[in-house]
Amino acid sequence: MEEGLRYREEISSLAKSEVFGGIDARLRSLALLQRSRRVRGVVDLGIRGIEVEPIPPSLDEVQRAVLVSNYPSVLQTLRALMKVGCRLPGEEFRLKGIGRSEVITKANSLLKALGIDKLIFPALKDEAGTYRLHRKVFKEILAHLDAPGHVLWLSITGRTAGNGLLEGDLRTGAALFCLKKGVPLVPMGLVTTEHNGKLKVVKVRFGEPIEPPQAGEIGDFDNSDLLIAFTKLALCEVARLLPPGQRGDFENVDEKLDETKRRLRTYQLDDCRCNTRVRGGTGTAR
Repeated sequence: MEEGLRYREEISSLAKSEVFGGIDARLRSLALLQRSRRVRGVVDLGIRGIEVEPIPPSLDEVQRAVLVSNYPSVLQTLRALMKVGCRLPGEEFRLKGIGRSEVITKANSLLKALGIDKLIFPALKDEAGTYRLHRKVFKEILAHLDAPGHVLWLSITGRTAGNGLLEGDLRTGAALFCLKKGVPLVPMGLVTTEHNGKLKVVKVRFGEPIEPPQAGEIGDFDNSDLLIAFTKLALCEVARLLPPGQRGDFENVDEKLDETKRRLRTYQLDDCRCNTRVRGGTGTAR
């Protein structure tokens, strides 16, 4: 009798798995953000409490770009990214990001219906706790950046501690993709406020694009020193978009920016041909 009960429980569990799997598949197939501009408008209005600066020319309909920002939390960053993605001009949803695979696997029904699995390139956590990209995913990201107007988002620090600007926890993937594909890096600052002990994004700001060097100027694209220096330059530009007190390890951003530029000059990159002025001309959050 006990065996019969266990058998029925296994059948029931399998049936539930198939039912929920079918529901998930149908939800994911909707991919509403990619299908309809009207849906994107509704989602934009539905994500409240975040002010977004006007989309800059560096992110216009035909421009490819790698977008980087600070990383206050997974949920808050995702909300900000979806709102920005909904506002990018063009007929299609042009923004995709690299994130933890859990963002996809643990998504709620709404995110599944919006097509979160088509908007996130999953990064897998290895035994050492480092997030890495599967070779197939890496190729898919490169293909994404080949198309006119496509934008890729990455965090340039790995942990969400503080406001997400941690000098000792750099992620050089954004710099690598910029250099490999010859697309500019666009800094984005997620200004936060504290609410019930947690950080909440209240404003999104954009900096001037940082143009990557030409292939012939650097030789080896995988030069780790160059990637680290290029990433620190991006971190400095993101920090300049945030108000004092929200810059993490980059509170003394002007000093770090000068130091990073000196380091980059050793590669004869002419400061990476970077326009270091932030829109509005102040370099601080307004």
